[in-house]
Amino acid sequence: MTDTTIPAVEDTWVEQGQEISTPEQLQQYVSQLRAAASHMQTGLGRAAWGALTGRSWLDTPGDERPNVPTILSEHLEMTVTPAGMTATDATLRQSLATLLVALDAVDRATLTTWLAQVAAQDPNRTA
Repeated sequence: MTDTTIPAVEDTWVEQGQEISTPEQLQQYVSQLRAAASHMQTGLGRAAWGALTGRSWLDTPGDERPNVPTILSEHLEMTVTPAGMTATDATLRQSLATLLVALDAVDRATLTTWLAQVAAQDPNRTA
């Protein structure tokens, strides 16, 4: 994939964000952000799987397809670089792990925002 194959998109996140003026609009915006981050995490996890195993997600039988936490734990996360792994490979794996964890942090933060809005409206409402 080259940069020329990535379609140019407008900065809709900024455009949408600058038009928000109510808590309800903020809640909808945060929901959209959460969905986008979730899609990015899934896509990046599947791309990492393909790059690390040499077999694309689609070419992997369904019962062998790991989820993102499994990809992280079995292929990316490391506290010590395994013997024989090159610095380039270790850097790639560490950066992919960091991106996937950051996307998970976005998911958790957006959930917290939603919970805060619910609690502000009715502190005794069940989540």
